[in-house]
Amino acid sequence: MVIVLLAAFMDLLDATIANIALPTIRSHLGASAAQIEWVLAGYTLAFALGVITGARLGDLYGYKRVFLIGMAGFTAASALCGAAPTPELLVAARILQGLCGAAMIPQVLSQIQLLYAPEERGRAIAAFSSLSSLAAALGPILGALLLESGWFGLGWRSVFWINVPVGIVAVLAAWHVLPEGRASTRPRLDLGGVALSGLGLLLVLYPLTIASDRGTWPAWTYAAFALGMLVLGVFYRYQRTLSDQGRSPLVEVSLFRIRSVAGGLLVEFLIFLPMMGFFFTLLQFLQAALGFTPLTVGVLMLAWPLANAAFAILGATVLLPRIGRATVQLGLVVMALGLAVLALTANSTSATSWGAFVPGVFIAGSGAGLAVAPLAQLTLQDVPAQHAGSGSGLFNTVIQLAASLGVALFGTLYFHPQPDRTHQLAHDAGPAFAATMWISIALLAATLALSYLLPRKTSTPAT
Repeated sequence: MVIVLLAAFMDLLDATIANIALPTIRSHLGASAAQIEWVLAGYTLAFALGVITGARLGDLYGYKRVFLIGMAGFTAASALCGAAPTPELLVAARILQGLCGAAMIPQVLSQIQLLYAPEERGRAIAAFSSLSSLAAALGPILGALLLESGWFGLGWRSVFWINVPVGIVAVLAAWHVLPEGRASTRPRLDLGGVALSGLGLLLVLYPLTIASDRGTWPAWTYAAFALGMLVLGVFYRYQRTLSDQGRSPLVEVSLFRIRSVAGGLLVEFLIFLPMMGFFFTLLQFLQAALGFTPLTVGVLMLAWPLANAAFAILGATVLLPRIGRATVQLGLVVMALGLAVLALTANSTSATSWGAFVPGVFIAGSGAGLAVAPLAQLTLQDVPAQHAGSGSGLFNTVIQLAASLGVALFGTLYFHPQPDRTHQLAHDAGPAFAATMWISIALLAATLALSYLLPRKTSTPAT
């Protein structure tokens, strides 16, 4: 369990840790603004495009085998990132990192199903579910510590090299201790589905990724997004046809007919949408507008993972078995309260002190722990064992879609009144940040209403 969660954490951390090193990378490698943008976008896009296929490969070739290949590739790609002599090679290595992560991450939930009996999976799934927000919060502080420590004189390269020793140990340990396992029926790889899903997700996610730090979106982004949604619609119909014919679709769309799956994925999307937007706008506000150092911001953000971890355990192991989906609903209310505190703080005179933001971050992190930790268990509890890969792929893909849309949407709302992110003023940025918090609260209120689609209680499926 430690091994698979470590792999998941490394992958999620790499989506955020590079942010803090971007200015140093740009000056050291002489990279252009577009190349620096692709250091981030290349990773997230490659992961999002490959995660559904990675889930199906686990069903086809075995969860352990695909996990090991993905983990080894991710470790090698991290080394390539750390050794990259040019911006072009760094971007290429980041894309490879994302693809390997897409093969590795879907196997985590599949391994949990193999390692634990149904009634024992609550804590394990809670730990996995809370990793996204934990990694988002720890990324900035770990990146800042690595840069300021001058680890072996590596500078920004230490942000990537840190993965290598950890990855090598994890691969060797996984080889010895992880169980073998694959779907009960051996499906074929749907290459047509791979092409359609990849094209659709690329058309949707690419413009969202590029537009994340702009006050307005270019016209082409709307066209690409609309076309991408159309392609994903064709992909859904194609997958449904294959399923009706008894063939092997890339995604088992019949899962959407299960209320817990459909409702859980919708709630998951609406929680991660404002949560990932919150991380992006808060970090921009604290650093660019208020002038806090990366290390100061990292220390401040420690309040999130500390609260998140504690309340995730409380929610998944104590509250979920007793009150079921009310755990998620309680978490949404607490998270909204934390965002309201942050909105009020941003417009107050105390905003000049980093300590003033700690209570809001702590309360919001507590609510996120309660809300997110039970989601995977409530969403996937009715998924048949033979469709474990599809369920895992859908769960991870929804996180990626929500994260990309959240960063783009809230980044646009935040930067719209102040499009020059390098010359933000606190008196302009404070109201803009507060506005994104109130919009997030409105989304969480809608999520609360839709949370009644979740199962009332957790169930223990037949062995």
